[in-house]
Amino acid sequence: MLEIINIIVSWTAVFFRAGGMLAKKPMTIKWLVSIGNLGWAISGILTQNIPLIVSNVLCLVVMAIEIIKNKKGK
Repeated sequence: MLEIINIIVSWTAVFFRAGGMLAKKPMTIKWLVSIGNLGWAISGILTQNIPLIVSNVLCLVVMAIEIIKNKKGK
């Protein structure tokens, strides 16, 4: 069952990351890629893959800072 959940989470992350690459607006890109990164981090947790967790959590933190900066600037 855990493997099926991981497959669903991973494919969802793929589509969000791909959507981020196709998006035109900077904030849309940041949100879609962040959701994809979250999905990959969850996948890493489910598979106990430390490099996958660390790399995607790091990217999530960077994107979150950028999103917060952008919201404060408006």
